[in-house]
Amino acid sequence: MAPPRWAQSLDAFRTVPKDLAEASATGAFMTMLAVVTCSVLFLCETGAFLTAKVRTDVVLDSNQDSQLQINFDVTMMDMSCEHVTVGVWDAFGTERMNITKNIMKQRLDHKGDDKGHPYNDEELTELEFADAKVDGAQKAELDSDWSSSSDQFKHDSFESVVDAHDYTFVNFYADWCPHCRMFGPTWDQFEQKLNTQTDQIVDADNAQANVRALKINCVDFEETCQEQKVQGFPTVRLYRRGSSGKSWTDYHGPRAIDQLFQFAKHEVRKRHIHTGVQYHPIFSESCRIKGSVEVARVPGTVHFQAMHNQERTLNLAFTNVSHIVHSFTFGSPTTHGLFGGLAALPKEYRQHADPLAGRSFTVPRFHQAPHHYIKVVHTRFSSSGVRSYQQTHQWSTRQVARKTVPQAKFSYDLAPVEVVVSSADRKWYDYVTSIFAIIGGAFTFMSMTSGVVGMASAHFKGSINKLG
Repeated sequence: MAPPRWAQSLDAFRTVPKDLAEASATGAFMTMLAVVTCSVLFLCETGAFLTAKVRTDVVLDSNQDSQLQINFDVTMMDMSCEHVTVGVWDAFGTERMNITKNIMKQRLDHKGDDKGHPYNDEELTELEFADAKVDGAQKAELDSDWSSSSDQFKHDSFESVVDAHDYTFVNFYADWCPHCRMFGPTWDQFEQKLNTQTDQIVDADNAQANVRALKINCVDFEETCQEQKVQGFPTVRLYRRGSSGKSWTDYHGPRAIDQLFQFAKHEVRKRHIHTGVQYHPIFSESCRIKGSVEVARVPGTVHFQAMHNQERTLNLAFTNVSHIVHSFTFGSPTTHGLFGGLAALPKEYRQHADPLAGRSFTVPRFHQAPHHYIKVVHTRFSSSGVRSYQQTHQWSTRQVARKTVPQAKFSYDLAPVEVVVSSADRKWYDYVTSIFAIIGGAFTFMSMTSGVVGMASAHFKGSINKLG
């Protein structure tokens, strides 16, 4: 039974009788091209629909814990376990030294023949000042006499003057002292001869020593003379580099040029100043230190350094804090189930949970220390419930004051926000809509292209027939 005529008038998919439709090679080619295009786009769209997508949102940190656990596994490359200590400082002003709770130490032997041995005083001095460089203005300052506080020089550091030369011969005098005035011309001649290296002075290895003579006016520089415990005038002393201006040999001989030279040569020849010593390990072992510390959730620093023990006192300022980081992470595995578990994290997030793992940080000279700067971001994976602390890391070699104990520092700062990682799955109706759009769009475009090609072909044929 045929549908009523009013129903047929609603047909939106009316067809053309085959007798009125014309097949063409162009239409066939466009049809095949449309089928291939639809198939490729269908596969791509299906693959995109089935592939999980990640969405990240930044919100205020929801973790309200008052404490944060820091986990570390570090090898101190030239420090025995008896002397390694761990300390923590935070922005609240809390400082804890020599932490031992939840920390294990493992002795490691050095590889190779050199098992490590301490430096002597001469080696320390040579290495410490081997690379010391000063420009022209600094050299003039360090070589000048301290005759007046109103000359063109600053004269603000006697220790720097002593450390600028292998040996420094100093005449402490006062203008009002008659003995100083009598000795003054002799000292000036001696100073001129010594400073121009007319008569060279050598050490125990016959290597030329840098010996400088100068004078200090204790009227203008009373504070410096008091610090040096000058009791009378004139006082003549020979200072040795590296003593911080606190180690000297007094001269009590005749105030004559030849005797002053003999004294200087005799004292310098006792020492090995330029031996060509190289940096080497101090200890016969390394120490691998593992553990964790609980800290407040505020910016702070974890540091590793050397310390004395009951059996041995160290020159701490010359210790080496070069190290290898096997792991340095934040968060406790017992918190929130899998908190901090690297295996539970998506692959692209694992490297940022422990970016220092397997890296070495070394310093080539004394009074240097690696300093790490770590930015920490709390990250939550909503689909699995896993939480992690992601890190960004920078580091630099920090110069340390000569009398300061070097520390391997790990400074951290927690971001006030957290990153929420969730899956951004598409709805099924989005996928169906895309498929329909691909099919309809492809066939519509090919149909229009086929029509345009057909019209152009007919017009061209008509033009040819007219010319014929």
